Order: sequence, then structure tokens, then C-alpha cells
Amino acid sequence: MFQRILFAFAVVLLATPAVAATKAAVFPFDFHDAQQDGEMFPQNDPEDLRRLQLVSDELRSLMQKDERFDVVDLSSKAKEIDAASPFYKCDGCEAPIAKDAGADIAVTGYVDKLSSAALNLQIIVRDAATGQPTKTMSAAISGNTDDMWLRGVRYLWKNRFNAEAEQK
Repeated sequence: MFQRILFAFAVVLLATPAVAATKAAVFPFDFHDAQQDGEMFPQNDPEDLRRLQLVSDELRSLMQKDERFDVVDLSSKAKEIDAASPFYKCDGCEAPIAKDAGADIAVTGYVDKLSSAALNLQIIVRDAATGQPTKTMSAAISGNTDDMWLRGVRYLWKNRFNAEAEQK
């Protein structure tokens, strides 16, 4: 009897198709400092640019740890990425790059620094095949520190990016 149950269980496991991870191309985040608007030669704060890399890396890390996603390597697309960016201005031009890299989705981010204490972090997810947005999310950040920027991207990851998973 036990062997029959075990056999039936094994058949069900083998017959259940494995859910493939979504291949994600996570692009470098874009940055805009409104305090530099109107300047002839805008000078971005190196700390802001470092934090921009920090939140981009954090999102990539969170996605790599989640078995629903397989983050693709974009290093071979560096020239294309550089030529196409900033992505917040191109209305989906990252999608063909993501598709060419073998990704199902393209993920971009944007930080808009309104002042030294008020920032806005946005993440956009597009279907790599169509270029159409599938998710857009935004978080206000009050404070220009590593912790606040990381808190913003982690909040979006947990409460917006994965909202459907949390409801199940």
C-alpha cells in the first residue's frame, strides 16, 4: 500500500511541469538632479552616483536570490546600453537590448533628486518582446543616505514588484 502511494506521488511530481524562471535584464539606473537644472555644466554629486549603483546592485541581488527570476548578464551589451541611456527618456529602447540578451523582461530604474532631502525612486518593468510596460512603481525617499536609498528599493521590491506573490 505504501509503495503504491509513493509511486503515485512520484508520478505526480514527474508529471508536474517545472515553472521556468523569468529571465530578467536589470539595467543601470538613471539619475536626474533637479538642483542642477539650468546649470551650464551640471555636476552630479559622486555620492549620488555611487548610491545609484548601490540601489541598482541591490535590486539585481534581490532578484538573483528569488528563484522566480534568472538575472541575465548584460556585460556584453555595455556599448548598446551606453548609447541608449538614459532609459527614462527613450520609451522602451531597453527592451530590444534585453530581448537580444535572452531576457523575458527589461527592468530599469530612475532616481529623481528633487532636493538634498527629497528623492523619488522609480522602477519600470517591460516585456522584452513587445517593449510594453508590465509594472511601474515609485517610492518617495526622505533623506539622502545609503540607508534611505536602499530602504526605497527594498520597499518597492517587497511591496510593489512582488505584490502578486504576497497576495497568494
